[in-house]
This record gives sequence, C-alpha cells and structure tokens, in this order.
Amino acid sequence: MELSAISRSYVTRGFLVAGVALFAILVWKIGPALISNMLWGVGWALPLVVMPNIVVTLFQALGWWYAFPDRNPPITYRRVLEFTMAAQAIQMITPSIAQVGELLRIHLLRSAGVSADIGTASVVAAKTTMMITELLFIALGLAVAPSLLAREKSLALSIGIGMFLMAVTVLGVVLWQRVGLFGPAIWLSRRLKVLTAFLDRHEDVLVSTDNMLKQYLGEGRRFFLSCASNFIGWLAGAIEAWVILSLLGLSHDAVTALIVQVWLAMVIRLTAFVPGNLGTQEAGVVMIFSVLGFASESAIAFALLRRVRQLVWIAAGLGILTHVSRTSQARASR
Repeated sequence: MELSAISRSYVTRGFLVAGVALFAILVWKIGPALISNMLWGVGWALPLVVMPNIVVTLFQALGWWYAFPDRNPPITYRRVLEFTMAAQAIQMITPSIAQVGELLRIHLLRSAGVSADIGTASVVAAKTTMMITELLFIALGLAVAPSLLAREKSLALSIGIGMFLMAVTVLGVVLWQRVGLFGPAIWLSRRLKVLTAFLDRHEDVLVSTDNMLKQYLGEGRRFFLSCASNFIGWLAGAIEAWVILSLLGLSHDAVTALIVQVWLAMVIRLTAFVPGNLGTQEAGVVMIFSVLGFASESAIAFALLRRVRQLVWIAAGLGILTHVSRTSQARASR
C-alpha cells in the first residue's frame, strides 16, 4: 500500500473516531433517559420512518436514468434503481467527499455491459444535475424562511457561505464539462509526458466521454428531466423530516420540515469528509432544533430515527450489491 493511501486511511479513521466521540458527548450531555423517552413514544409507527426514502430513491434513480446521453439508454430503469440503492449504501458508510458511490456506479454499469464512455458520462451528468438541484432546493428553503434567517444572523451567514461555495463548484463543473472534462488533463499530460501509457490506452474513451457530456448539456430535454427528477427527490426528503417530526410530536408544519431538511443537506455537504457524517449530522440537528425552539433530546431522537432509516437502506443496498456481484461473476464464468 502506498504511503499516501495509508495517510488517507489514518485521516479517515481519525475523522470517524472524532465523529463517534462527538456523538457520544452529545448523548451524554443531553441525557440518554430523555432521548429514550422520546424514542419510546414513536412505538409501532417506527416503520413509517423508512418509507419516505422509497420515493427519494425512485426519483434519484430516474434522475440518473435521464442523465444517460442516449435517448434510449442501454440499461433498464430497474437496473439503474438497483445500482442507485447499492451506491447509496456505500456512500452512507464512506466519506462522501471520496465519491466512492460514483465510482461504484461506473463499475456496476461496466459489469452490466455498458461501455465505459457512456457509463462515465451518465454518472458525471447525474452528479451535475444532482448538485444543481441541491442548490435550488436550498434556495427554496431560504425563500420560505426569511424571518428565521433575519432573526438568526449566524445561521444566515453559514448558509450563505455554504450556498456560495456550492454555486461556485456547480458553475465550475458545468463550465469544465463545456470545455471538456478530460481535455485539460490530456493536453497537460501530453506536454509533461505524464500518464502517457494510460492515455495511450484510454484516450479514445476519454474523448468520447467528453463529446457525450457536451452533447448532453446542449440537449435541453433530458437535462431538464434529470434536474426535475432529482429536485422532486430532494423535496421527498423533506417528507421524511415531516414524518419524523410528526412521530415525535414536534410539528406538523411542512415549512419547518423543509427548513430542517435544507439545513441537514448543508451540514452533510460541508462535513463530507466524515464517514457517514457521524456526529456532525447529529450536531447539525441539535443546532437547527435549538433555533426552531425544540428541545435537545428531541434533536438527538430525530437524528437517531434518521440513522435507523439509514441502517435499513444500507442493508438493502448491500444486499443488492452482493446479488449483482454474484450475478456478474456467474455470467463471467460461463
């Protein structure tokens, strides 16, 4: 194992340990008894926590399916849905900044017989539309809560900074694809004589991927449908927040649920270096709940119910990933 890989591994473990410690401190200071009392009140309705994510996943998979550059994708929506669930499971247990889930999507497409250029182009395009719609979703959350932001200057500042960074990133990614995602790397490597052997083998695929991305960005219909699907997926995430808030007896207000979900999207994005956002997500919930006037124990109860949902969907995604891997191996051995 290379030294850089070892260093990254230790850094990741360090963030994981720090996240666990932060989570433990929050539970200890707030009080396990108060938190358990909140959770106990959910009772038989606990399975309802898992349900909204079905809608989220269906629309996220649809957003990816519409991100294929060809109007007749070389793979069925059902397979895209399976791959989406598998990738989400991996993404939930790794630092999202590493984009392991996106790399897995490309690998799964290759195992399903999709060419490397089409698969890579679809994953890059889907990630782009996901980022664009996430920014729009956060903007919607700000639009429905102007009084809250006016009252909480620190919250408004943190969200504003986060939105600015995201907007710059999204704009940069789109412009980069317009120029050619792999074009600058090919140009630079040819002049510096680095990665020459790699480019000799894969330059045709990289150039083809760039051409597909440029064509896709210029075709409005599929790009719009991918954005629309992903945006509905973000809105469906707010349904989960509304369900959990209702089960805990905190609020039936859709605007409150939207604000909570928007804030969590920001926290998850800004703490993408922590595996599973462990600890940081819980701290973010405590922060926004304090602004909304909810008790700290209700914040941890809310966060724990989200973790229950995550565990269920991680198990489902890993099960699908295992099945897909076995099917691919069986097909390859024939």
